[in-house]
Amino acid sequence: MLALAVAVSAGCVRASKTTASGAPALSAESRMELAERVSAGWAESPRLAAKLMIDRYGVPDEVGSSRMIWHASGPWKRTVVRDLPRLYSGSRDADLGVIEQTVAYDLSPGDVERLVPFSRRLSFDPARMEMSSRADREEVNFLRLNLADDVLQGRIGVPEAKETFDRVLSLDAAGKTTRYLQGLSFGPGRAKTP
Repeated sequence: MLALAVAVSAGCVRASKTTASGAPALSAESRMELAERVSAGWAESPRLAAKLMIDRYGVPDEVGSSRMIWHASGPWKRTVVRDLPRLYSGSRDADLGVIEQTVAYDLSPGDVERLVPFSRRLSFDPARMEMSSRADREEVNFLRLNLADDVLQGRIGVPEAKETFDRVLSLDAAGKTTRYLQGLSFGPGRAKTP
């Protein structure tokens, strides 16, 4: 434990549940202790996001000095929480995008081109068949990815997706919810319909 404390204080922390050879590294208990120690020094928004993801998905699979990663957690291929400080004190209401969540999704370069105007908070890796969203809340990631799927499936266009995104967030702020915020409306690895 002394080595763990020294590593945390030095800022050079990275621990995962397996080593490069696949052998067990840190126990879940040790990773949890490390996650709590590391996140205690994070900015408020990422610290709260990390706590929420731990409550929902358990001990992170990887813990670093500025990020935590869960693999195959809930509907996600990967969840990453990053310590991103606010740019300036007046940006308190700005969404930093501290939670990045990734799904398996069959994308072509043309699909990526169609979605880029929808949101800067979406990222794509067609080679790995991945689509990701960044937000401060998991529900917003559900919303953004569900709307991206709607665009790719041809159910709505990009302008409608932007309008729906804003409308759903307004409803959410008023205490109302929609299916878009409650989970993914498509299965993992979704391929486009012809």
